[in-house]
Parts: sequence; C-alpha cells; structure tokens
Amino acid sequence: MSMVHIGASLLLFLLAMISVAFSVLIAVKPAADPANSVLLRKANIAGLVESIVAGVVLFSGLIAVFMGPSSLSYPWVWMSLMIMVFYIVALVFVTKPARLVVARHGSAVKTGMQVILQIGHVLLILVGFSLMLLKPV
Repeated sequence: MSMVHIGASLLLFLLAMISVAFSVLIAVKPAADPANSVLLRKANIAGLVESIVAGVVLFSGLIAVFMGPSSLSYPWVWMSLMIMVFYIVALVFVTKPARLVVARHGSAVKTGMQVILQIGHVLLILVGFSLMLLKPV
C-alpha cells in the first residue's frame, strides 16, 4: 500500500506542476478568448484528475498508517492529513473558481492571485512530502 501512496503522491506533484503551467498559460491573456476556453477545459480536466489523485493519496495514506508501524498518535500523521484535506478543499472551492474567473474576465490582480494559488498548492505538496520523509515526532 505504501508504494501506491508514494506513486500517487508523485503523480499528484506532477499534476500540480501541470496546473501551474496551465495557470501561467491562461494568465498570458486573461480574457474571454477561444484559446483560453480550450486551455480552461484542459485545466479543468487536469484539476479533476488532480482532485481524484489527491483523494487517492489521502485514503492510501490512511490505510498505510493503519497497516504500518505508525499510528494516529504521531503529530506528523495529523499534520499530513490536514494538509491533504486543506489541499483538496482549496482545490475545489478556491482554485477552480479563481481559474474560471481569470479565463472569462480577468484582471492583472486576479491573474496573479490565481498563479500564486497554484504555486501554493505545489508548496503544500512539498511540505507533505517532507513530513512523510522526515516523520518528525
């Protein structure tokens, strides 16, 4: 189960980097544009796959905790769970609406914030990786 968790985590990191690339491409010309509608459709598909993979990472991590030597009494397990829950909630309720607004009628501020949100997602994944590798007590 831990190999599934590691593989899904690496896939999640790759999808987060693809989402950053889509947000930067949408930010090049933030307005209603046929090219942006195609990019938005692809970004939404990538976001959906990213949400599904994040859920797989969350549940495979929980199963790995119950099957492995670790327990829920460790703070790093709870911090990692909270990071993933926050990641999924922010992806669905904050980042996707921001992406839709920028692609339809965005300004420089909205565009910059949307790119920063995507980069924040990547940083959350990096913090989660470091918690999994270091396992602080």
